[in-house]
Amino acid sequence: MIIGAKIFLRVLSFLGLVLFAQTVLAQSLQERSDAIRAATEAGRVSDSLAALQSLKAANAMGFAANNFDYLLARLLEQTGDRAGASANYEAALARHSPISQYAIWHLAQLARSAGDLTLERERLRQLLMTAPTTLLRDAAIIRLADSFSESKDYLSAVSTLRPLTESAKVPLARQALMLSAEAYLQAGKSNEAREAFNKLVLKMPDSSRPDDFALAAVRGLDALDKAESKDLSDSDHLFRAGIYQFNRDFDAARLHYRSSLERNGPGASMADSLFQIGRGYYQQGKFDEALQSLTKVTKLTGSDSSIRDALALQAATYGRLKRTDDAVSSYKEFIQRYPTAPTPERPYLNIIDVLRDAGRNDEALSWVRQTREHFKNQLGSTLALFSQARIHLAQGGWNAALADLDELLQSQDLGGLKTSGGTVSSEVIYLRGLALEQLGRYEQAIDAYLSIPEGRNEYYGFRADERLGVLTGNQKALPIVTTRIETLRAAAKRQLENNEVDAARRSGQTALRLEIEAGKRRELRDIVQRAYASLPVYNFPSYEVLSLGRQEVLASPQKSNEAAVTHQLLAEEFLFLGQYDEGALELAAARSESQTAKPEQDKNIAPVNGSKANGDAAYTQAVYFLRGGMPYPAVRFAEQTWRAIPSDYLIELAPRQLAEMLYPIPFRDSVIKNSQARQLDPRFVLSIARQETRFQADAKSIAAARGLMQFIAATADQTARELGRRDFDQDELYNPDTAIQFGTQYLSTLFQQFPNQPQAVAAAYNGGPDNVARWIARSSSQDADRYVPEIGFAQSKDYVFRVMSNYWVYQKLYNESLQPLVGTR
Repeated sequence: MIIGAKIFLRVLSFLGLVLFAQTVLAQSLQERSDAIRAATEAGRVSDSLAALQSLKAANAMGFAANNFDYLLARLLEQTGDRAGASANYEAALARHSPISQYAIWHLAQLARSAGDLTLERERLRQLLMTAPTTLLRDAAIIRLADSFSESKDYLSAVSTLRPLTESAKVPLARQALMLSAEAYLQAGKSNEAREAFNKLVLKMPDSSRPDDFALAAVRGLDALDKAESKDLSDSDHLFRAGIYQFNRDFDAARLHYRSSLERNGPGASMADSLFQIGRGYYQQGKFDEALQSLTKVTKLTGSDSSIRDALALQAATYGRLKRTDDAVSSYKEFIQRYPTAPTPERPYLNIIDVLRDAGRNDEALSWVRQTREHFKNQLGSTLALFSQARIHLAQGGWNAALADLDELLQSQDLGGLKTSGGTVSSEVIYLRGLALEQLGRYEQAIDAYLSIPEGRNEYYGFRADERLGVLTGNQKALPIVTTRIETLRAAAKRQLENNEVDAARRSGQTALRLEIEAGKRRELRDIVQRAYASLPVYNFPSYEVLSLGRQEVLASPQKSNEAAVTHQLLAEEFLFLGQYDEGALELAAARSESQTAKPEQDKNIAPVNGSKANGDAAYTQAVYFLRGGMPYPAVRFAEQTWRAIPSDYLIELAPRQLAEMLYPIPFRDSVIKNSQARQLDPRFVLSIARQETRFQADAKSIAAARGLMQFIAATADQTARELGRRDFDQDELYNPDTAIQFGTQYLSTLFQQFPNQPQAVAAAYNGGPDNVARWIARSSSQDADRYVPEIGFAQSKDYVFRVMSNYWVYQKLYNESLQPLVGTR
C-alpha cells in the first residue's frame, strides 16, 4: 500500500508538471501572438518577421494553428522575398487552412510576377474550383482570361469570360465583354469582335456619359473598319465622334466629324459637326484652328443651337487670342441675334471680362453701367456690380469698392457658386472687411471678419481668422483686439457659470479667433469644450471599435470544412492577424448577408442610424476599411456622422479617430515619398485627392477624368512625358501609386508657375493654368484675397474653397511629415 501511494503521488506530480508546462506554453503563445499583432499593426515589418520566425521555431503547432504562416507569407511578399512567401502560402494551403483561398490567390500573383503564366492559371483554376463563392471570384476570372490572352490562347480567354458577360454587375459585365471583344480581335474573329464592340456602344448605361468601355469599343470598331475598308453611315460617324468627344479624344472625334462633313456636305449635321471640331480645338488650346471652324458655323443661318453656341465660343476664342475688339464685336452680335438665349446677361458680362483682360477698365465700367441698366433688379445687374467691385479692388479704390460691396449685401441673389462670376455673402463680407482694414477702420473690419461663420468647410471663415491674426500684430489695431478678447473671455466665463452654455460657446469660440497666447487659448478651449458637453447637438455618438476578430489563440490546428468557410469566419481570421485589407472586405460581405441594405445606400458603407450596436458595428467596419488602406468607405461613414454636427465645431476638440476618419492620410508612404521628391506639402496633396475623389482609386468623372487624382487624358500624357514614362496606359491612373506620382508631378509644375500660391494652384488644377493667369492679371495682384474673387468658373471657385478648407484642417491635424499634432483628443 505504501509503494502504491508513492507511485500515485509521482503520477500526480507528473500530471501537475504537464499541466504547468501547458499553461506556460499557452501563456507564451498568447504573449508572442500579442507582440506579433502589435508590431504588425504598427507597421514594424522587421519586428513582425522576427517574432513570427521565432514563434515558428519555438512552437510550430501554435504557429500553424493561428495561420501565422499566412501572415508571414504576406509580410515576406511585401519585402520581396517571393520564395519565402510562396513556401508559407503553400504551408497554409497544404493544411487546408480556412483562408486557403487567399493563399491560392497570392500564389497565383507570385507565379505571374515570376512570368510563369501556366502555373498562374493552374492556381486560379484551383481557386475557382475549391472556393466558388469567394469574393475573389470575379477578379480571378478576369485575371485568368488575361493570362490566357497573354499566352495567345484567345478563345480560352473568351470562354473564361463568358459567365461574367451576363453578370448583374453592369461594370463587370461590360469589362468582361470588352476583354472578350479584344480577345476575338486578336484571334482573328472579326465578326465576333464587331458584335461585342457594338453591344458595348449600343447598350451604354448612360448614353450621355460614354464610359471607358464605350471608348475602347469605338476604337476597336474603327480599327476593324479601317482593316476592312468599310464605309460608315453619317449617323455612325456622329455617334462615334460623340463618344470620342466626351472622353476628350478630340483628334479621333475630329476624324469622324470631318468624315461626316465630307460625306454629306451642307446638311442637318453640318453646324454641329463644325462646332464640335471648333470646340475640340478650343479645349486643346489651339485657338487659331478653333476660329477657322467656328467662323464657318457663325456664317450659317437658321435656328440651330450649334450656331448660337459657336458664336459665343468664337467670341471667347477671340478673347484668348487677345483680339479684344473682335471679341467684343462677336459678343455684341450674339446679343443682337439671340436676345432670348439662356442666361442673356452672359455676353454682357463676358464683354466686361474681355475688356478687363485687355486693361481697358474704363470701357469695362461703362459696360457695367449698361448691363446694370439692362438687367435692373435681376441677377445680371448684381453680377455686373460684383465685376465693378472687383475692378475697384484691383485699382486700390477702397472707398469705391466698399460702396459696391455694401450695395451687394442688399442683393437677394448673389449668384452663388453655381453661377459663373457669382459670389456668396461670406465673400462679400470678407472683401468688405478687407476694404475697411485698408482704410484703417479696424473696429469695423474686426466686426466684419467675426461675422463670417467659422467651420471646417468655410473658406472665408479661415481667411477671416488669418486677417484677424494679422490685425493682432498691428499696433494700431491691437488695443481694439485686446479689449474685444477680454470682453468675450469674461462673457464666456459668466455665461458658463450661469448655465448659458450656447452663449458661452459662442463667446469662447469668438474669443479664440482673436487670441494668440497659448495659455489663454487653452483656457478658452476648455470653456468651449465644457459648453459642447452640455449641448446635445455638439455631442458625437459614443462609438466603440468592436473586437470582431478571433479572440482566442489556438494551441493546435482545427479541422477545416470547406463548406463551413463563411465570410464571417474569414473576416475573424484576417482581423485576428491584423490583415485589414482582406478582413474589411470579408466583414462587409458578412454584414451584407446578415442585413438587407437600403437601395440608396452605398454597399460599402454600413448604416449609421439605428441602435447603439448598429452604430458601433458600422463604425468598426469603417475603422477597418481605413486600416486596410481603403479610405473611401471610411470617409463616407465619417461624413454621415459629421453631417449631424454643427459645422463650426472646432476640429481640434473632436474625437481624434472621427477627425482622422474625415481627413485621413491614406497611401501615406507614397504621398510622402512623391511630395518630398517635388518639394510639396503632402497635406496639400491630400487636400486635392480628398476633394477630387474622397480617395476612391477607381473613380472616373463625367469629364472623363480618371483615378484618385482625376487626370484627363491630355494632362496625363503630358505628365507621363515629363516623368519619362514610355508606353503609358491611361488605365494606370487607377493605381493609387501612379495617380499620386502623376498628381504630385503636375502640382509641382503648377507651383513653378504660381510659386507659394496654393489657391492659384488649386484653381489651375481644376480650371487650367491659363485661366488662372488671366484671373490673377485682372486682379493686378499676387494676393489670393484679390485674385480668388476673380475666378470666373463657378466650379473652380467652389473647388478652391473646398481644397483650401481641406488644407487648413489637415494643417490643424498633422505636421508636414503627416504625424498627428497634439491638441486633439
